[in-house]
Amino acid sequence: MQSGKVTLDTIANILGVTKVSVSKALNNQPGVSDGLRKKILQTSNELGYLHKNAKLTKSVSKLGIIVPKRFFLDTDNFYTKIYYYMNQECSQRDISLSIYLLDPEQEQSNSVPLSLAQDLSDLNGLFIAGEVSEAYVKLLTAYPFPVIAIDFYKSDIALNCIIPDNFQSGYAVTKYLVDRGHVDIGFVGNPHYTSSVMDRYCGYLKALNYYHLEWNKQWMLVNNDDNGSYVMDFELPNKLPTAFVCHCDMAAYKLLLKLQAEGISVPDQVSLISFDNTDLSQTIVPPLTSVDISKHEFAIEAVVRMLGCIKHPEAQPKNIYLQSKIIERESVKRL
Repeated sequence: MQSGKVTLDTIANILGVTKVSVSKALNNQPGVSDGLRKKILQTSNELGYLHKNAKLTKSVSKLGIIVPKRFFLDTDNFYTKIYYYMNQECSQRDISLSIYLLDPEQEQSNSVPLSLAQDLSDLNGLFIAGEVSEAYVKLLTAYPFPVIAIDFYKSDIALNCIIPDNFQSGYAVTKYLVDRGHVDIGFVGNPHYTSSVMDRYCGYLKALNYYHLEWNKQWMLVNNDDNGSYVMDFELPNKLPTAFVCHCDMAAYKLLLKLQAEGISVPDQVSLISFDNTDLSQTIVPPLTSVDISKHEFAIEAVVRMLGCIKHPEAQPKNIYLQSKIIERESVKRL
């Protein structure tokens, strides 16, 4: 870290660019290439410019959480509840928690919401709730404060992550169906959508393999598009399995509506089991058997880990896995 006062001119002279370019990069304004923006952020970090101008004290006063709109505005309220409990945890410690909603266009263009850009110099740490692209994770981790991922991870990036054990849960729900006599079991969800869906799918496949059950391509259904929006124009297979593992409650609900529209009864003809145990799982008919992942535990683990990272910036990143349990309701029939 350079001694003496570091200014925008200092950074500009080192990189051979204009002061205006440095200002635009640091404030996330257009007119600077991604490559140059990254160099400016890295140099300003190395020189201590952002640290010296952050007005930070030894105590933590302000944290942020960025959530893609496609996740936060879902009607099942999974991330809304996590944010609610995180805000509670922060308030108890006299810490302000600001939320920033990420537009798809901003993620695609590698730019941050204006409100986040304005807060960068005041933040002590940032949470990312809901999976974003690898490039976007790299953009956020270039800033000089800890970043913690909530409900996802990136295999190729060293990152602190708070995640459910989705692989084990995927195995457990499939075993739950097998234990109740089901041998024809399908899966609902796109494994390439998020790491959570992929891990749940892989757990499902392990259970099929372990119990010597058939994997049928026709029983692989996807009822959401690349942006996460759920659709109803997917086709049901000619021969239905007796049960589906659905990657989340909303996916199960959309499948339920499709089955009911075709005159197929749940669970008498087809059983459904899902993940997240959101309010939706309890209000639809029949109520869904679903894997409960404590949103409160998400919040506690995330905030505690963040405070630890701020206090010990040299600590190695790690994944913290949360336990889950199956909440039994009325959507699974014993054969």
